[in-house]
Amino acid sequence: MSWSDAVSGDGATDAEWVRACRAQLPALHTETYLNTGGAGPLPLVAVDAMRAMLDVQGARGRMSARAVDESRERQDRLRAAAGAVVGRPGTEVAIAQSSTHGMNVVIWGLELAPGDEVLTTGMEHPGLAVPLARACAASGATLRVLDVGDGAGDLRGLVGDACTARTRLVALSHVSWLTGAVLDVAGAAAAARDVGALVLVDGAQAAGAVPVDPVALGVHAYAFPAQKWLLGPEGLGALWVDPAAMGRIAPVFSGYETGTDHGWDGSVVMHPDARRFEASTEPEILLAGWTASLEWLAGLGWPRVHAATAGAAARCRAALDALPGVVLDPPLMAGSGLVAFRVPGVASDVAAMQLADAGVIVRPLPEPGGLRASCGFFTDDDDIRRLTEVLAALAPC
Repeated sequence: MSWSDAVSGDGATDAEWVRACRAQLPALHTETYLNTGGAGPLPLVAVDAMRAMLDVQGARGRMSARAVDESRERQDRLRAAAGAVVGRPGTEVAIAQSSTHGMNVVIWGLELAPGDEVLTTGMEHPGLAVPLARACAASGATLRVLDVGDGAGDLRGLVGDACTARTRLVALSHVSWLTGAVLDVAGAAAAARDVGALVLVDGAQAAGAVPVDPVALGVHAYAFPAQKWLLGPEGLGALWVDPAAMGRIAPVFSGYETGTDHGWDGSVVMHPDARRFEASTEPEILLAGWTASLEWLAGLGWPRVHAATAGAAARCRAALDALPGVVLDPPLMAGSGLVAFRVPGVASDVAAMQLADAGVIVRPLPEPGGLRASCGFFTDDDDIRRLTEVLAALAPC
């Protein structure tokens, strides 16, 4: 069976499909890589696309009229590919430097003031928690942090009880980077909308790993990075913004690319779509790489990618649950590609280093957390077997 036949799913078994995908991900050939939640493996098509763009940029001037037109076309192509990840048109997507950058655009763009309230959870990544705290400190707004346990519970009532008429923003993750739980974003968004608050979601551990539909979730802005589950290079991300909410977010981070008809006094006619949240020249080499990754993933079929990711995580969770000396962290049915666990008696950073020395890459979590394995659609049974074999040697008897 050819590679194209295998990835198209025409007559391919699940094992054949995974093998065909792995053949296009060379990093998987050198180690048991289980840290896509940090950075995913780059597919060959992305590496080739970046090399080709590097050759183009080295061979001719980069700012001719033709080059500029081609650059605009490439940016539109990336916005469309990123929009397809969340089921939305490219006009609703702004190119960002990262998910953190995209979230900063929204947080600072709300222009918070004394008396305003911002609501978040106590399990957020610093990429969201830090800008929220800084913006509230600078503006005099009040930051309220909710204890949501392991993140698996209903949030409509909890968020609804915490919201007031002064709540301007509710910001939370779609998937917890600490537990792998798929948070009740829809419930939180419904409660936030009841008081007119804007809802911002950190999709870093969700986009590419689980189905994402920001409109169905009822959120206003959704940020996600290139380098994790979407297998792109570092230094890029995307920000989806509900067209109806664009007027609520000031383009604080702005520049030449924010609009047209620039005046010497700094005036600008802002783009009518999400491009208003872009500021400056885009990194063409990185754009080429991420576009190639996104289009490759789309060609695999998002439903199959999501199902294979969930299946790999479930098999990993079952294997670890059966391993003496290893304890799974809740929630035990996380629903994402992340599996959180610990080896009692072995510090997480020590365990992660020992695993790495044996060629198995996982992420140590900050205290009081343990370890985190990221299972992608390409994770196979050999990866899981190797993880358990090395853990068995670490776990105290």
